[in-house]
Amino acid sequence: MGSRLKRQCLTVLITLSIIKSQTNAIENAKFTAAWDNFTKDPQLLHAAYSITIFDNATGNITFSFNRDLGLSPASTMKTVTGAVALHYLGTDYRYKTILQYSGNINSFGILNGYIYIVGSGDPSLGSWRWNETKGEVIMERWLKAIRSRGIKECRGVVVDLSAWPDQTQTVPDGYPWGGLGNYYATGSSALNWRENQFRIILSPGASVGDPVTLVGFENLPPSVTFTNELVTGSPGTGDLADVYLGSDCTHGYLRGSLGIDSPQNFSIGGAVPNSALFVADELRQRMQWSKSMPIKVVYRNDEDLPKLRMTLDMYESPPMSEIVYWFEQISINMYGEVLIKTVAKKLNSSINRVLSTYCTSEHGIEQTAVATRDGSGLSPQNRITTWAIVRVLHNIRERAPWFPSFERALPIINGIRMKSGFISNVLSYSGYIHSQVFSIIINNYNGATSVMRQKIWNLLNTLK
Repeated sequence: MGSRLKRQCLTVLITLSIIKSQTNAIENAKFTAAWDNFTKDPQLLHAAYSITIFDNATGNITFSFNRDLGLSPASTMKTVTGAVALHYLGTDYRYKTILQYSGNINSFGILNGYIYIVGSGDPSLGSWRWNETKGEVIMERWLKAIRSRGIKECRGVVVDLSAWPDQTQTVPDGYPWGGLGNYYATGSSALNWRENQFRIILSPGASVGDPVTLVGFENLPPSVTFTNELVTGSPGTGDLADVYLGSDCTHGYLRGSLGIDSPQNFSIGGAVPNSALFVADELRQRMQWSKSMPIKVVYRNDEDLPKLRMTLDMYESPPMSEIVYWFEQISINMYGEVLIKTVAKKLNSSINRVLSTYCTSEHGIEQTAVATRDGSGLSPQNRITTWAIVRVLHNIRERAPWFPSFERALPIINGIRMKSGFISNVLSYSGYIHSQVFSIIINNYNGATSVMRQKIWNLLNTLK
């Protein structure tokens, strides 16, 4: 009886295996046909493209094309950056921002020293995405801490960026110059504030070609002014406005157009040229201290600073799991640069080698398959293969204890758990569909991005 039961169970298992193999064969044939049709599309006539699909249960490739071709991935690079942050820092990692003072306070509340803001790279400080991180909440916390010591005046505000002494460059080399000044290309430092963004309020003119009115600003950085060259565009053209404002600059330009049917008081995002001065100036204003009060930015520990400081407040960021969540969901480029810098400091590594080192040491990926200039994917000089991305995504799903946090962070797009990527002439998607892990990257397609995007979605639908 036992032998008969064993034979019956074996027969069932063999039958199920055959059914699964036949089902997989049918699905593979269906996708292969869809891919053949997709690659004949005129929009891909002069394009470079690649796709890799793994069976997540086995880790075997079920389909690939140009799997070893290095392509610019745009924001799908963030899947690897997010994995790097969770792997090296952990889900519970929190940044700490310290408020301190030096010197003595007399009976009139005058401090014969300085107020210090000591950063550690927190990308969420002042962000509106959490109640506790909002700029107004942080400022009220600091004002209360300063006033609780009876401090009414001081010599100045010192911003201490020495946590990243060798990472003072705020904008990665690979960022396109044409994007600098726009919110998505903002820099990062050891002290970030309000996601290093401000808002510019605009209203279109009465007729096409009329000047666009610069209505005002929200959270304008100190001493920044603009020359407005924006014109009113045709109906349906929308927001084609660009902000030109370099790091540490105080004068910028607004160029491009805003569609005539755009709403009044339409806002666009600008990049803060110096986030350290941004937060220090806001503290100075909130304390109603004189504009002539000096603000000093310190980059290294060996500068002439008092060693004895008293701590007023130590603020901790939300945990890394939540930071990675917003990083992937909203595709915040600045977060990616901060994460890479934080890991680079921990590993005592070059910023540009963090991702390739992780892929090689943790996933056995050839070092030459990953060449990056940033942590966000904004640089068109980044190169990675779809096979490398899929390898990482497969391995972390199988091995990483923090995978639930990573999976939750990935957006659901077109009914698929995946990260999207887009920069000029680049579209990409990487993620999970049922038991499959995939990555697709297309460079240099022609025609409308919206049309190309829908064609990719239609292709991926065959995997559902």
